[in-house]
Amino acid sequence: MIFVSDVHYQLDYLKSLPQNKGPVVILGDLINWIDYRDGQGIAMDVFGYDNVIKLINLRKEHKFDQRKTLWRELYKTDPDKIAKKMQSAINKQYEDVFHVLKKYEVWFIPGNVDDVDIMNTYLSNSVKNVDGLIVEYDNKKIGFAGGGVPTPINARGEIDEDTFSKKLYNLKDSNIICTHAPPLVRELVTDVVTNKTEQGWGSLKDYIENYQPEYSLFGDVHQPQASHWKISATRCINVSYFRATNQYLELSSIYI
Repeated sequence: MIFVSDVHYQLDYLKSLPQNKGPVVILGDLINWIDYRDGQGIAMDVFGYDNVIKLINLRKEHKFDQRKTLWRELYKTDPDKIAKKMQSAINKQYEDVFHVLKKYEVWFIPGNVDDVDIMNTYLSNSVKNVDGLIVEYDNKKIGFAGGGVPTPINARGEIDEDTFSKKLYNLKDSNIICTHAPPLVRELVTDVVTNKTEQGWGSLKDYIENYQPEYSLFGDVHQPQASHWKISATRCINVSYFRATNQYLELSSIYI
């Protein structure tokens, strides 16, 4: 079994994943909305380079009200046309990603940019949505709680903390707890590129302190100040920003 997160439409890296290491577990964010390193993504395709760079800089400067205003202005030109172009680009990215993944056994949970309804149209015997489930594999109970933390951006995959917490606490027997976002620890949620304290789950930190699973695995924060941490007896690991690193975490590597 291998774990990846934040694929963000990196098809070439997906194609290079090994096929002999068991299921590919994706911890959310399959499509690429905005790559904050260079602006690439659906937003740039729809609104152009200059506008996306403005959006990126406003986020880095934590000017969220101005960012929302700019979004509204960008949509004003032709809202229906823009919405159709946006949805077409989203559908195309999911189609391409799942086309690559069809040769693998895949378990996924949604991330903050994901549209779970679209993702679920690709379910099959080999592609499973494991959000909210405990799955036993190699004598380990692996629990999955997907969804993004609420933010001022209000991305389509965000859920409220109460909904997440209820889902999470049904997974208290897990040896490994898998989420999209990390527990709310400053070093795990601080992104050194976006210059921002990103989102983290307070309820996940509480869950870890109460139930002490062996591991907490997650992604979401692309360039974290710390990718490994320990809360009580639990090892917390950011499995890496797959779009940029082409890295995955192999289950066997953490149980040597």
